[in-house]
Amino acid sequence: MSEHKANIAHLKIIVPNESDHQRIRKYLLQHYRELFSSKENLHRSFVRKEISLNGVVSEETQFIKAGDVIEIKYDKHLEEARKIEAIPISICYEDDHLAIVWKPSGLNPVMFEKAVRYNIAKRESVEEKLFCINDIQKAASGLVIVAKTENAKKLMLQLYNEDKIEMIMRVLCHGFVSDTDISVFFQADKSGLTAPEKVVRSMTIVSQTPSNNSGHITCLDLSLHTPLNSVNLRRAFYSHSSHPIIGNSQFTCPLKVNSDKGLCTSLISISFTHPILNTPIVSIQPEPSKFKVICDREERFFNKKKEKQIEQLKEAGIDPDSLAENQIASYVISQKEFCGHVFKITKDCLIPRRSSETLVRATVDAVGIDRENTRIIDMGTGCGNLLISILKRLSSSATGVGIDISEAALKMAAENSSKLLSGNNGDKIKWLVRDIHTFSLPPSEKPFDVLVCNPPYLDQTKVSKTKRELNTFEQEPPEALFAGRNGYEWYHILKDVAIMVLRQDGVVVLECGRGMMQKVKELWLDDGWQQHAVYKDDQGWDRCLVLKRSVSNE
Repeated sequence: MSEHKANIAHLKIIVPNESDHQRIRKYLLQHYRELFSSKENLHRSFVRKEISLNGVVSEETQFIKAGDVIEIKYDKHLEEARKIEAIPISICYEDDHLAIVWKPSGLNPVMFEKAVRYNIAKRESVEEKLFCINDIQKAASGLVIVAKTENAKKLMLQLYNEDKIEMIMRVLCHGFVSDTDISVFFQADKSGLTAPEKVVRSMTIVSQTPSNNSGHITCLDLSLHTPLNSVNLRRAFYSHSSHPIIGNSQFTCPLKVNSDKGLCTSLISISFTHPILNTPIVSIQPEPSKFKVICDREERFFNKKKEKQIEQLKEAGIDPDSLAENQIASYVISQKEFCGHVFKITKDCLIPRRSSETLVRATVDAVGIDRENTRIIDMGTGCGNLLISILKRLSSSATGVGIDISEAALKMAAENSSKLLSGNNGDKIKWLVRDIHTFSLPPSEKPFDVLVCNPPYLDQTKVSKTKRELNTFEQEPPEALFAGRNGYEWYHILKDVAIMVLRQDGVVVLECGRGMMQKVKELWLDDGWQQHAVYKDDQGWDRCLVLKRSVSNE
């Protein structure tokens, strides 16, 4: 059988009764997606007259009847050729023996090689199979050396395996890189899985951009050893430095507000001595445009936030130039906006985060604004921002209790309550100094309808120590940030507390750290709770988990 015949799918279909009087196009899309992956794909097959109805070439708008015979002779080869033809391929250097080709991000190596062969074959006869000397993963972009003959393949592989090809990869990584000495930048690899010095020869700082998400974004040019292992490169930055590469691939860290699913690495330069012509070959390409887009956006948001902080300082009568380096503006002006209200804060309590506003919305949704006499307990209340914001949105009969280990934090909470809640605040909220590890509900307290908590959930051994995060950790109370058991300690304790303080039909509303939602759900669902809802924050991360007691869990 010829290769072309092997690419033709021949199919006969008898239309069933349940599909009577349906358009043929809709029927094929519903039942034969494995053949036609899209409407456009199917449309082209009709145009090529590959589909017939009862022996006559069919139009895609025709109606079919039960018992009709649909015959398909679908040419996969033509469809793939169309895809390959549409792939943008840029040949940066070429001679009779080899080529250097730019691979765009989002293109897998197999399709890339087919597209290169197609582009070269349009101009010259290609008798031997093309071979890519170096690989670049789908999510990344960069230069690829393509051997056009067996001899070129053999000689180029020898250079590649003997580390005689100079390759420069540009990367964007989290944080401010201050020292490019490889022995300083990378920590010792105790696992033996990755030896960074065997991956990276040297590095040069290209630029550094301020960022609200990462403190800074550093753009680096890396001179790499060959053969190149992209997994080991990412692992070296992820596991053995404080500056993981920006991306959504394994061993990378995304930017919180970046929706790009790619990888911020690009092989922009290749140089070597031609093994056949004995001439120097140098190919250098500009970085992908998305690198500048990311950095420009981060700098714009950083400046916007800085301008807002300066405005807040001036409104508070504080000269912005008088601030010591790295002082957090919210602590300097002793206030922070949350859910549209301004809360007084000190260094005794955690600064309210916008992402935590999700808990307020989730609690109000779970309770309902018209429900009377709702009772809410807020564990680890801090400055009271969660509990006060919730009560401001509920019926005037709703009340709450705020629990915290810090008497100073509760003093702030009481001040905020007096300022923001109208009426008799003494009856509206009670503030109790308690340690969650030894917590017990006073006998005088009735069961609650809702337990809400934004617990500490950072694992101190795993947080990335960017300059900005270190600054935050040094100024905010550590007991409000860090938790034992890999960050899950409070979630374990709160299960017992919830049984103690809630009514039988009570609701638990929890904030979860990024990437922690699934494990927290498993922890609670295995203990007889039911998931009621999951809420995302304004950056698209699963942030809030709402749980209810199982009916059988009495």
